[in-house]
Amino acid sequence: METAVRAIDLLGALSLMGDMALGLSAGHGARATYIGMSIGRELRLSNDEQADQFYAGLLTDAGCTAWATQAAAAILGDDMEARRELFFFTDPTDPREMLKWLTHYIAAGERIGVRLKRVVNFSVRGRRFMLEGLQNTSEVAARFARRLDRSPRVQEALRFAFERWDGGGPAGKRGDDIPMLSRITYAAIFLEVFHGVGGRTAAVDLARARRGKDLDPLVADAFLHLSKYESFWQSFESESIWKTVAEMEPESPFRYFDAGRLDDAAAAFGDFADLKSFYSRGHARRVAARCESMALAMGLDCENVVTIRRAGLLHDIGLVALPSFVLHKPPERLSEAEWEMLRLHPYHTERILARSSVFSPLCRIVAAHHEQPNGHGYFRGLNESEIPDGARILAAADRFDELTHEGPERPAICADEAFGRMRLESGIGLCANALAALQTSLASATLDEPTPESNQTAGRPSETRKIWPAGLTDREVEVLRILATGASRPEMARRLAVSEHTVRHHLENIYAKIDVHTRVEATLFTIEHGLMA
Repeated sequence: METAVRAIDLLGALSLMGDMALGLSAGHGARATYIGMSIGRELRLSNDEQADQFYAGLLTDAGCTAWATQAAAAILGDDMEARRELFFFTDPTDPREMLKWLTHYIAAGERIGVRLKRVVNFSVRGRRFMLEGLQNTSEVAARFARRLDRSPRVQEALRFAFERWDGGGPAGKRGDDIPMLSRITYAAIFLEVFHGVGGRTAAVDLARARRGKDLDPLVADAFLHLSKYESFWQSFESESIWKTVAEMEPESPFRYFDAGRLDDAAAAFGDFADLKSFYSRGHARRVAARCESMALAMGLDCENVVTIRRAGLLHDIGLVALPSFVLHKPPERLSEAEWEMLRLHPYHTERILARSSVFSPLCRIVAAHHEQPNGHGYFRGLNESEIPDGARILAAADRFDELTHEGPERPAICADEAFGRMRLESGIGLCANALAALQTSLASATLDEPTPESNQTAGRPSETRKIWPAGLTDREVEVLRILATGASRPEMARRLAVSEHTVRHHLENIYAKIDVHTRVEATLFTIEHGLMA
């Protein structure tokens, strides 16, 4: 039995998730890593530094879902395209460029009054909003790096990955105060994107134009030197870039990941996707727990239970390819194009998992979790006999969690009512054997969440836990749960029946206890510790 897996086997799949989540071409992360590694070699970094540069490059976008929901709420449109254009191609210090971006993207489909109000508001708060988003993104990426056992230097590189040489980044670091690996990583992502838009000339022009501004002159010069060699470009532009990058991984103690912690890795993937929407936070973990309970109820062996639990953690990672704005719409308000995007998320999940040899065996299950016995499911339109058993379990667990938790313009319902609705779909939208397993699972009350007999809305614990992580109090856990829904500080004050000053005081104490610096980090802590039941 394997005791370790190649770290790149996991990080490569996570890098592809980042590409999708940013709306960039598949391979962006790999190509940026190639540039970063080439610059690191040119600058004669040590072997250990090169290893850390390699992992930082692949994980740069691991926090890119962190601010997606807030961006969608502010933009009221395709947040993926809008954020991409703002970050890579718009100078926030140039009023003309900002006005062009604002008028094109902010509330584009809304009435003129709504658009004007949003444009004015973003004009005032836009730069601060962008810096806050970058800070959240970098902190979350560093947190994922820690969860995936990357070195402290990788975590530091990611924490300051969006700092600018001129001091204009989220933390305000400038010049040599920025870690060298961060400076290289920042340059590499921009150089890759500009090459994708305008080829070699665009990348070279960018390095020259931004040298000494947001790019470290030393890093820019190293790239400009490399750009003179055809061999550098041939490898970079090759269709086999992933193979090339994999071969660049240096020998180091971090080359392997403990195979006994694959559930933790799968949970990290699921959490990454769940950050895409206020409504999905904690969804992957809850579905995985329900899948495990159902599999045990069916008497499946240990290996199959593990497989189905991991499928539950990973089933929705393809949703990263959709704008959060789409995920925040109720199904009946989706356009035909948006509905088609949603139908393809199991396909994107399959693509991501196919990148990882340890997770690729789960492809058949996760790709089929929206198939239906009547053949009207998606994305392949399988009939009942073609749906894998694991997918049948997953479909029922997913549907139950969806019904018992709040969705876009849809309140949560109690477990009793949810199961009653699902029973009406037996043999049509859901498989009868999976529903029987769900019923047994609910009756056994093996999970911490409410059972049908409790007649409570899922997500609200039936009793107060005595001990919370990090010494949190019951009240602080309540604050964290509300924070994780995306509520603003005034909304939190209203729901808690306290003043905004009291909310701020609570948050300061909570952040200190759980050692986080941002709202999204606190949300991720809430998800990681199962506080969003």
